[in-house]
Amino acid sequence: MVSIIIPIYNVEKYLPKCIESLMNQTYRDIEIILVDDGSPDACGKICDEYARVDSRIIVIHQKNQGVSAARNSGLECAKGEYIGFIDPDDWVASEMYEGMLNAILREATDMVICGYDYYDECGCVDEKRKYVVRPNEVISQKEVMKRFSDMPPTIRHGVVNKLFRRDLLNKQIFKMGLHSSEDVLFLNEYVQKIRNAVVVHQPYYKNLVRQGSATHGGLNVESLADSFDAHDQMYRDAVGKYPDLKDHSLAFLLDVCTLKYNEAKNKVLKLSLQEQKEVVPKLREMRRYIKRQAVTAIFNKEIYWKTRIMYLIAR
Repeated sequence: MVSIIIPIYNVEKYLPKCIESLMNQTYRDIEIILVDDGSPDACGKICDEYARVDSRIIVIHQKNQGVSAARNSGLECAKGEYIGFIDPDDWVASEMYEGMLNAILREATDMVICGYDYYDECGCVDEKRKYVVRPNEVISQKEVMKRFSDMPPTIRHGVVNKLFRRDLLNKQIFKMGLHSSEDVLFLNEYVQKIRNAVVVHQPYYKNLVRQGSATHGGLNVESLADSFDAHDQMYRDAVGKYPDLKDHSLAFLLDVCTLKYNEAKNKVLKLSLQEQKEVVPKLREMRRYIKRQAVTAIFNKEIYWKTRIMYLIAR
């Protein structure tokens, strides 16, 4: 059985399409765990209505505690040998779980990863980022970690386009109290346990790009430190196991942290003076972090020399 966990909050417009894409899976031995995280709209009612027509749907209603708590509630009641996650404003191809399960069983790997396409609210695929279909491949733990640090990452840092083995999860949960990057930490922790993974190069996952979503709404300033910490942990774990990944992983770490720092710095200009007083010290701490890492990257040939200098003089 495959257990699919969906954390739900304030997405009544998109939720039916998500649920129906799971109900219509060609692989039928699934349980669909809908976690209504205290949603103020009609999401709770929608969940209950679908549960009445499909016995595979399990609904959990809880007070609002955030996406980590919602996913953890789903993990607590999941019975499947394999665990998957979906964001409630996205949807999946009807053959997704059949294709992924066949791949992980055939190749006897510890994780399966599928491709994804991006769609706008009109249902049009982003042709510029359209996923390239090609044969499946089995890759090592080291290669998974290396691809995390490609720029942009060739294995995305989220949990939604993957299947995890329940026995390897072994009561692993999402960290609570974060403003962002809880899925980065969860994925990174799981990857420490695997031998290998199979990549199914089919765009089974359909990612909706919309303003206001957790993924595409843009990081707020408070989430900056969480994002830095998560990517720093990913870097340290990769280099700790595979020292020869240091240059590649450090190049990514500096790149992503600088991008997020600059994004937050630009947002500060739109804050009130009082808000700026609270946020500016956080930004200074982040800038110091980038400079410290830049010192270790001074001879990193994977980073263009002008970029190395830019990190060192970050303002």
